[in-house]
Amino acid sequence: MLSTEELMNYVVGNLVEPVFRPPSEWDALLIAITTGCTRKCTFCPMYRTKTFSIRKDVGDIKKDIKRAYDLYGNQVSKIFFEDGNAFVVKSDLLSELTKYSYKIHPNLKKVSAYAHVKDIISKSDDDLKELAENGFTMVYVGVESGDDEVLKACKKGTTQDEIALAAQKCHQAGISWSSIFLLGLAGNDPEKSRKHAIESAKLINRMAPSTPINWYVSPLTLRVTGGTELWAQKSSGEFKPCSSTQILEELYTMIEYTSEDLQKCIFNSNHASNYVGLKGELGKDKKKFLELIQASIENPSLRRPDYLRGL
Repeated sequence: MLSTEELMNYVVGNLVEPVFRPPSEWDALLIAITTGCTRKCTFCPMYRTKTFSIRKDVGDIKKDIKRAYDLYGNQVSKIFFEDGNAFVVKSDLLSELTKYSYKIHPNLKKVSAYAHVKDIISKSDDDLKELAENGFTMVYVGVESGDDEVLKACKKGTTQDEIALAAQKCHQAGISWSSIFLLGLAGNDPEKSRKHAIESAKLINRMAPSTPINWYVSPLTLRVTGGTELWAQKSSGEFKPCSSTQILEELYTMIEYTSEDLQKCIFNSNHASNYVGLKGELGKDKKKFLELIQASIENPSLRRPDYLRGL
């Protein structure tokens, strides 16, 4: 059953539960073009009950898009293609469905999806540009870390070089880039935690577009969840989670090592998992961010309490 928050989305009965989407897509029409996710990252409990598949009948997907108009009329301004990394779908099909969405929904302004880095770099520059021209506007990418060792350990299936390349391909095509980092993913070893933060900052610097356009960076905080490999590693003592102070120190270091010259990098740590909420731009608001994080490090009462971090 969809949660209260998810019920705020426009749905047409095409979704296989549980349903996930970015917080910023709370008011989007959710259209399933895939089920599940092609990856099984060690930390991620999402999609564990689903076998990955791509919907084969394009006509049925179009019927869903059309039925949404019958149900909601002109209310739909955003569409989010489900599921875990719907961007794996071939470019011509994504373009066809995107064009059809705009044809059916006259007030549509945004079409987006989760994407894995490999799915982006496997598409040609021309394919990505055509997607953008047809109205596909944004990818949400679980970057997690800039540290290749951390990426390998969590079975992300990519590297810092590939992530930086994917970001630049999206920038050049005109597809907005929204990246998610995961604080605490390296565990509580001080050296590994610091390297995770510094390499993530390096990656943020490398992801910056060559011309000033909005792009997005959002850190989340790791929650070790039952049913995942990381849970088993925690239970055996192989993985030890960070304390709240270590998480904040990691966030501080990540921001500290980002370039002062970053432009239009929309930074948001308001996700419920985080201990401190930050919203603004890197590097314009870098100093302010560091001051707020330092204050929370020194004064635990300023941190979001655990009962408000329940997800």
